[in-house]
Amino acid sequence: MSEYLLELLLEEMPVSDMESILSNFEKNLDEVLQKLRIDHGKIEIFLTPRRFGCLIHDLSASQKDTVILKKGPSEKIAFENGKPSRALEGFLKSNNADLSEIEISEENGGRYVFLKRTEKGKLTKELLPKIIPDILKNFQFSRPMRWTNGDHSYTRPVHSIISIMDGEVIPFEFMGKISSNKTRTHRYLNTEIIVDSAQNYEKAMREGMVVLRVEEREKMVRDGIKNSGLDVIKDDDLVHEISFIAEYPQPVVGKFREEFLILPDPVLKTVLRHHQRTFITKRGNKVSNEFLAFQDGPSSREKNVRTGYEKVINARLEDAKFYQMEDLKFPLEHFNSKLQEMTFQKGLGTIMDKVLRVKSLSIELAKMIGLNEEIKLVERAATLSKSDLGTNMVYEFPELQGIMGSIYATRYEDPRVALAIKEQYDPDGFEGALPSDTIGAIIGIADRMDTICANFSIGEIPSGSRDPYALRKKVFAVLRILIGFEWDVDLKSIVSISEKLLGRKIPYDSLESFFKGRLDLLLRENGISQDVSKAVMSLWNKPFRSMLSAEAIEKSRSTEGFDDFIIAYTRVHNISKNHNSFEYHVELFDEEEKKLFSFYIQAKEKVEDALLHLNYSEALEHLRSLKPYIDEYFEKVFVMSPREDLRLNRLGFLKNLDDLFLNFGELSLLLKTVSDR
Repeated sequence: MSEYLLELLLEEMPVSDMESILSNFEKNLDEVLQKLRIDHGKIEIFLTPRRFGCLIHDLSASQKDTVILKKGPSEKIAFENGKPSRALEGFLKSNNADLSEIEISEENGGRYVFLKRTEKGKLTKELLPKIIPDILKNFQFSRPMRWTNGDHSYTRPVHSIISIMDGEVIPFEFMGKISSNKTRTHRYLNTEIIVDSAQNYEKAMREGMVVLRVEEREKMVRDGIKNSGLDVIKDDDLVHEISFIAEYPQPVVGKFREEFLILPDPVLKTVLRHHQRTFITKRGNKVSNEFLAFQDGPSSREKNVRTGYEKVINARLEDAKFYQMEDLKFPLEHFNSKLQEMTFQKGLGTIMDKVLRVKSLSIELAKMIGLNEEIKLVERAATLSKSDLGTNMVYEFPELQGIMGSIYATRYEDPRVALAIKEQYDPDGFEGALPSDTIGAIIGIADRMDTICANFSIGEIPSGSRDPYALRKKVFAVLRILIGFEWDVDLKSIVSISEKLLGRKIPYDSLESFFKGRLDLLLRENGISQDVSKAVMSLWNKPFRSMLSAEAIEKSRSTEGFDDFIIAYTRVHNISKNHNSFEYHVELFDEEEKKLFSFYIQAKEKVEDALLHLNYSEALEHLRSLKPYIDEYFEKVFVMSPREDLRLNRLGFLKNLDDLFLNFGELSLLLKTVSDR
């Protein structure tokens, strides 16, 4: 068995592209090798910022042989008086075969001539030059780079390729480079090395200060943190990031000037963590002026690297201190004047225009929820919701949007207003916690709904993977807040108000479909079956009720008689769904009709009362009590009477009964599931 080594040496790759390679490379390789009948052992994928590749162990030297059967003419046609006919001779000639290679076999009740041949497998080293380039070029990268006059396009320009099997170079061309047995060490050493075998490659690279596997580099980072002697604030995301951007991560401990500890922690964390990728440390419960960075290269460079980090961080913090001092000369609302000069989106006015819309929408939303005593707080929070976009600090550090507004607001504003300015951005779509207070939740819904409706009104509707304004995440956030806070809000009302505020028509059908798609995913993420989610989707505009209905149905469907209940209801729905009137007259009912009507009136009052109190489980049980009377009704009452007045009266009554059930969604959609059991 053989060993095969592949390595591509490139310019530094984006982390997103590296993760794509890591996720797909082994699977793609294995699928191709299996398809080509090439046996192999373990496939090891390695990846650094500047190179990626694979080690394939126990690789078969050739494909497995395969038997090929080719069907020819029927036995009757193939032979005449026991001798090959012209048809058979033509078949043999076209396949360059002779009579000894055929056999007669039955197929579909007939006997046919089959050409049976064993095709010998090709050598693996002859197939690899085609296999590998095809796999490499099929990776999908977020922003591929072009070079050599645009002739080549890949995640980053390729410098060299190693392709060796048992010490022998397997040549192929890819992105303008011919594979060889040569590569280079870490950029700091920048030495060319010749790799004589797959087995020696990893050792040679380690000696060249290249740690090939992400998990080993991650361990180096964690060990560096552990042995630093500092109380490092846990940051798994940064550990992961550094293991992707360094081939040989080594720790560097530095300090910034203590005077900058007066800056708010979020400012320190933004400069240290987000801009310089350094770990933040603490003494007790406070952020310390020490930090832990990681260089990519030998520890001999530590002094120079530390000096570089400290110089940049101190300069950035000096700027931040100045920006904060300038900002604090004014109350937060002062910066709203700058919002009139900032464009929200082309065709949608300024940021100040958006703030005014959000304020109006927030007030209306607070009234819907019944927060009348807190409307002044809602109005104030909405007024200040984007003020910090005009501050010096947020202009320089956009990551602090909302955070700095909240910090500055604590000087003059109600604490709940200050908190709302920060929490309006929570949650981040499917991720993150909900706001802790209702004010921020209301502002957050209003802000997102304005952005969603505004974009739809100008035709900026997400399609496929295109979603430049993250509208999908905004819908998820709106749904999560409404369901999490148990707010019985009708999204149709919010859309209607937004339409008036925007002065534009909103394509309602497209918006409805967009919300339904996100609600379906959210319900299923919360344990709701696909068919139940589909059934309650008609309640999409009242997300909290859709969740309550779905949960009640899921609970009820596991009990005895549920399937029969759905069947009974579906009869009501199917016969009345095309009838357009709810009008009926009790005086036209016969005794059998009055019986169901009587129980319907009793159940309706109980169902509506339970729904008023959002008790969907109780309401559904009241509906289920109608099942035997519905069955009896259809056994004894001919709905489609030849008498028009009776027929229309009965359809009108059943339409009302169906409408009561529709409070739970389209339960008739569960019928297919029932019939499949």
